[in-house]
Amino acid sequence: MVAIHKILIANRGEIACRIIRTCNRMGILTVAVYSDSDENAPFVKMADEAYHIGDSIAAHSYLDSQKLIHAALASGSNAIHPGYGFLSENSDFTDQVTRAGLIFIGPRADSIRTIGDKSAAKEFITNYTSSMPLIPGYHDEDQNMERLESEANKIEFPILLKASAGGGGKGMRVVYNTTKLREEIEAAKGESLRSFGSDKLLIEKYFESVRHVEIQIFGDQYGNVYDINERDCSIQRRHQKIIEETPSPAVDVTLRKAMATAAVELGRQLRYEGAGTVEFILDESTKKFYFLELNTRLQVEHPITEAISGLDLVELQILVAQGANLKTLGVLENIKFNGHAIECRLCAEDPESDFGPRTGVIHKWSPANAARQLQGVRYDTGVEDGSIISIFYDSMIAKIIVHAPTRAEAIQKMATTLARTVILGVATNQKFLLSIMNNSCFQSGTFDTNFINKEKSVLFPPLSDTLNSSMVAALVYDWVRRKEEKIILRNIPPRWRNVHVNNPCMMFMIGHQQEAKIEYVYQGVKDKRHRFQCYINIAKDSTESQMLDVVLFETDMEKEVPGPNGIQGIKGLIRLAISKKEKSL
Repeated sequence: MVAIHKILIANRGEIACRIIRTCNRMGILTVAVYSDSDENAPFVKMADEAYHIGDSIAAHSYLDSQKLIHAALASGSNAIHPGYGFLSENSDFTDQVTRAGLIFIGPRADSIRTIGDKSAAKEFITNYTSSMPLIPGYHDEDQNMERLESEANKIEFPILLKASAGGGGKGMRVVYNTTKLREEIEAAKGESLRSFGSDKLLIEKYFESVRHVEIQIFGDQYGNVYDINERDCSIQRRHQKIIEETPSPAVDVTLRKAMATAAVELGRQLRYEGAGTVEFILDESTKKFYFLELNTRLQVEHPITEAISGLDLVELQILVAQGANLKTLGVLENIKFNGHAIECRLCAEDPESDFGPRTGVIHKWSPANAARQLQGVRYDTGVEDGSIISIFYDSMIAKIIVHAPTRAEAIQKMATTLARTVILGVATNQKFLLSIMNNSCFQSGTFDTNFINKEKSVLFPPLSDTLNSSMVAALVYDWVRRKEEKIILRNIPPRWRNVHVNNPCMMFMIGHQQEAKIEYVYQGVKDKRHRFQCYINIAKDSTESQMLDVVLFETDMEKEVPGPNGIQGIKGLIRLAISKKEKSL
């Protein structure tokens, strides 16, 4: 075995923090690399050393293999962990790392090259793993438009166009008939070329109702390959996962064994090393499953596997890279899986605008209270108060993971955790995730990858009374911010006027189209309680307003907290009572 003493993490954000935590526990030094945008990021401060590698554009920093390898050699690292995304599944990068005399913590380059390209993967499976079921389709080299149209018409519609070199929903189109076939092929090829540098497509039969189920596999240098149960990733938006759970409510003992056997056999034929995930689509009505792809890296959703197995998959990756024999270690033999785990991806995005990404400054991030109050709650994140969500990288803010004895208990625990999580300053999908946890269809376990479309009317309900509380909360938060930012006359409340003319007000956009107004009268402070009367007008052209009495409690309001960019807002939560009903922000 070759001991790894220092690891350069060729990644950023949440996964960099995750890897550093395991390395710290193992006594391994860590080196971070960062772009201009990440200079003050938590993962940079957590690492033992950090190297600046370029501007915020990923191609000039995190995707520049030469800069990464140079930083590894300059720091005295003897291994590189790629995390996920960026260069984690790039076989050329793996080769370059190995040629530089460094250990790549992941599979060999030839495994990535063979299975990373979807067309090459299907060809390999056809030749070496004939027992693995494949989706009917076309994946040959001839990419002539006429050939693609001809092959598409041989498959029963609807069909799915997919970028051969990529994933994450990019370069993917569902086509229901021949009318727009050529147009969709051109669009898919263009997106694939821009995203992955290749316009090669494969064509598959599209199943209207399927689940997305994957098997976690782990291999070593000695030909040993194991499975570590399945994960259900069927809750998706724009072909991208947002909620994952294990075990899958759709998989019984017999089906689990069949899927795991197929995944392990593929790993053995590849002589696969490290963490990998074999993804399948599952037709729940027939219990038939079909190979989708093999991700040659650690998955975003790996924490739920860790939760039910008690394993640390990053530690296993490092041990395998050092030359450990998994059979000798024995940790993957006869694993006893416990309970049920769910992961939600908290993202800076707007679900009501087709989940478009959002940017901004996180003024308040408070996951700790939720984690302290409930056992079996874990946050994997790379943000803090003052962190900036920029246009340059993925919109994911945090992964929220819960573990409980049963699925029903896990759902309840996740709902409570989401409700207690506080994030202010940037739009997120927090409320949307909570609505899924409270959805009867999700709770029953009877859903597929079209869940969001099918449940749209329930997940995106009409405006309700909770809107008033949200508007008051935003108003009070703005009032507190203004109060704290005052330099002179700090004893005078924000927006105070000596001569009263009109009540101060705020305007809101609801659903990106309807305007709402809230006026307020500040009535003063007594016993550290600020009192307001708020008048809310939601209906267009209406002169009638709803009046609410609001009390703001002055807990921790005067304490300033230093952050990476100076003084950052206020400490703690804002506590208020709205018409005698208490709320905490």
